[in-house]
Amino acid sequence: MPEGKRLNIYFTDEDDLKLYAEISTAAKNEKRSMSQIVKILISDAIAKRKHQKQKELT
Repeated sequence: MPEGKRLNIYFTDEDDLKLYAEISTAAKNEKRSMSQIVKILISDAIAKRKHQKQKELT
């Protein structure tokens, strides 16, 4: 089994807590864990940024 890596994310200020609530709602609606939703959101954001950078280069 591959060795896992850990990333702790803390939600402390008001904007962070709103983001946490959005993630929590998405997890419940999609019947996924919070970790799964965060991984999906991060993956989507990285792909979007890569696409935007490629667009800027052309």
